[in-house]
Amino acid sequence: MGRVLEVSGVSKRFENYQAVKNASFALESGECVALLGPNGAGKTTILKMIVDMINPDQGKIDICGQKNIQMKQKIGYLPQYPNFYGWMTGIDALHFMGKLSGMDKASLEARIPEVLKQVGLDSKSKKKIATYSGGMRQRLGIAQAILHRPAVLIMDEPVSALDPIGRREVIELIQSLKAETTLLFSTHILADVEEICERVCIIREGEIVADDKIANLVQINAEQVFILKAEGDISSFEGQLAENAEIREIAHKNGAIYIYYNDDAAVAREAIMQALLASELHWTSVSQAEESLEEVFLRMVSK
Repeated sequence: MGRVLEVSGVSKRFENYQAVKNASFALESGECVALLGPNGAGKTTILKMIVDMINPDQGKIDICGQKNIQMKQKIGYLPQYPNFYGWMTGIDALHFMGKLSGMDKASLEARIPEVLKQVGLDSKSKKKIATYSGGMRQRLGIAQAILHRPAVLIMDEPVSALDPIGRREVIELIQSLKAETTLLFSTHILADVEEICERVCIIREGEIVADDKIANLVQINAEQVFILKAEGDISSFEGQLAENAEIREIAHKNGAIYIYYNDDAAVAREAIMQALLASELHWTSVSQAEESLEEVFLRMVSK
């Protein structure tokens, strides 16, 4: 099918707050892409503009080359907290949602059993939604979003509010959906990104600051770092290293010392070894590694 979604130069302002700033990205058919950013970065605003819940101040959004009312028929949308009437059964809710989206009775009769089985709710379809767990409600939300076979499925933080069991159920469902539609989901959880998708758009304060496959993003942006763990006061050790011009930064993360250097790993390694030998500390771990996706992400969004 080619390109199914194109967001071009989109911006949105709410009174004195610039929520989204000139955001651009595109999805090809069959891609699974994460919109990754901290809370308040503008992820939900971008998704709501894509599904036409709010209008951008500038820029344009095309779904399969179409705009406005035509493109809504191509989109499936799962909000972060899908709302259902608790007195309805699962099958009732899908009939209701399907009619709202313009599906005829015959299509609904054929399609609803398919999606209920696909999301693992076929045996619970006649139970009232009020009895559903959080994970079951989220799976029902996905069922209504894919009922009309959308070209692109948009999901806002699909697992962030779930317990570990519900989270696992929904992640496995999303994995299975990758074979049949294009996926775009927002999240602030790095583990979800690494498990589900191949490409990520990182957003910071309303701006897209990176857009690449995960492997490329890490390869290009990850810095080499020495990671040390010690028992005792390390201030004199840090002071000695800080005097070396090759040592660029010393940071503390996860109970360890992260030592970043400029260009020459050999010079930095020699400086660290001299400082280690001069110290009287008990060192429990000394290693050289490459930053993870999480560390690259944290550095990008904190700039």
